[in-house]
Amino acid sequence: MPRPRPLPPALQAQPFTIRQATAAGLTRRRARALDLAIPCHGVRAPAAVEITLLVRARGLALATGAVVSHLSAAALWGFPLPLRFEDHAVIHLTSRDGARAVRRKNVCGHRFALPDEEIVDGRYVACTSPLRTWFDLAGILSLQELIIAGDFLLQRRAPLATPGALDAFLAGKQGRAGYAKATKARALIRANTDSPKETELRLLLIGAGLPEPAINVPMFNETGGWAQDPDMSYEEFMIAIQYDGGHHATPAQRRSDIYRDENARGLGWLVLVLTQLDLNPLVPGMEPSAITKVRRALTSRGWKPARQSTFRPTAPRHARPDDGRAFTV
Repeated sequence: MPRPRPLPPALQAQPFTIRQATAAGLTRRRARALDLAIPCHGVRAPAAVEITLLVRARGLALATGAVVSHLSAAALWGFPLPLRFEDHAVIHLTSRDGARAVRRKNVCGHRFALPDEEIVDGRYVACTSPLRTWFDLAGILSLQELIIAGDFLLQRRAPLATPGALDAFLAGKQGRAGYAKATKARALIRANTDSPKETELRLLLIGAGLPEPAINVPMFNETGGWAQDPDMSYEEFMIAIQYDGGHHATPAQRRSDIYRDENARGLGWLVLVLTQLDLNPLVPGMEPSAITKVRRALTSRGWKPARQSTFRPTAPRHARPDDGRAFTV
């Protein structure tokens, strides 16, 4: 069997529609050759290209003219999502200018007008902006999951938005579906976080009636020099909380962590090192050890609770053991 002739440069290493193939001079027979994959109806891609979420989303966007949105846009932006959504078998698309919602196999089509500022035309695909994507998640995620996604939006490294931009965006969405939950989540979203698990820990402590810890507030030594930024801390009581995920298990990282903690203790700080095991109750209904340890530390430093703990056991979430990215796609 003769080898198919090479694709034109414009069609190599990326999906393309049948219309684009025809315009580039490909015959119907060439478009059916075995060296081409079919990521979705009406779209082809070189068989050597891995059919990832981005490739599928790009192909569908090319074929329909729609914008990638909701969970699919969240995955492309890197938002941490619950494990139940990690397969991305269904692609979410929002039609432009309020046109009819896309109806295709393995597509969840949405129909509403998207302002131009809420669409990001990327190099490979058009998708909803980070702020719009987060807002759309309000109709899909639980309140805690939406807070975790919001913390990611304002994360310390490479944030996708600023607190001011988030507040301004929400102010323009009053009365829209999802506004009430998004506003409730905003009250507990904090900037400058480092990981979803740290957010989960902070929410766990707040829910148990403990004071809200500060996030990444610098610790200084006796001469006023910077010492470190604990994940969370109670500066008044000189208590530092470090959440160590799976990546802290490497020998090099362990040595660094030991130095970090010894340095803080040498400055008079009480250091708590918590892991995934501290977030999960040993048995259903039992208080997670993270709450017990932090409460004990606070009490030892003179804190007195204003009210009784409000901890209530919740149904366990489906989660894999923490590997340093346990809540990410």
